[in-house]
Amino acid sequence: MSLPPRIVLVRTLYGGNAGSSARAMSNMGLSDLRLVNPRYDDNFEASKMAMGGRQVLEQAQRSASLEEALSDCAAVIACTARPRRWKAWDCLDPSGSAELLAEYGRQNRPTALLFGTEDKGLDNEDLAWATHLCHIPTSAEVSSLNLSQAVLLLSWEWAQAHGRLGRRPSRNRSRPGAELGQVNGLTDQVGTLLDRIDFFTGKNRSQGLATVRQALLRGDITETEVHFLRGVVRKLSWYVDHGPRLE
Repeated sequence: MSLPPRIVLVRTLYGGNAGSSARAMSNMGLSDLRLVNPRYDDNFEASKMAMGGRQVLEQAQRSASLEEALSDCAAVIACTARPRRWKAWDCLDPSGSAELLAEYGRQNRPTALLFGTEDKGLDNEDLAWATHLCHIPTSAEVSSLNLSQAVLLLSWEWAQAHGRLGRRPSRNRSRPGAELGQVNGLTDQVGTLLDRIDFFTGKNRSQGLATVRQALLRGDITETEVHFLRGVVRKLSWYVDHGPRLE
């Protein structure tokens, strides 16, 4: 069995879009819906639009933060409708996104597809939880998709990739991969150390730490490696405070 991705909707504005997304998930065999700080209060419209996906909508977990919804994930693909200035993320198309999710799922490693608000999408703080970006190519004349359309398209791609990858051997991992929350903890720890040596003077701190985070994630870092690196950073921090240890 392959572990399906969860669908995470951030600050959804309209109940109808939440319900339609739940229906799209059900159409493609997905059931794990997370709602992070939803802004709508029209639960009747959400239920009406969910139709056969009402059970998915009713069982959706509501979270106050992305950390709560995503910290155990090994891969998080954030869907974006516009190009991003930062170059830290790998940007995939829907097919590539689905194959990556299916591969991680075959290793029983949690994954997520992350969608932002209908009007503004995801902000930079949201993207701190992404390991990859996904851009859906559309017509330049009308480029934006309805939220539930994007959920449906990527869910369909996942269903297809799940079938294709069923014939492929999965990678053999003898050690558990690090969760995103662990990698973010290491990144924050590195950022604190770099602040203390004024590394970011004249530099973009957020972009620099995003680069660190993505470099760690692209290396498919393990829990053991995260613990080791955090120990290294702790020792470096001690050295910054105290200087060389006297024998």
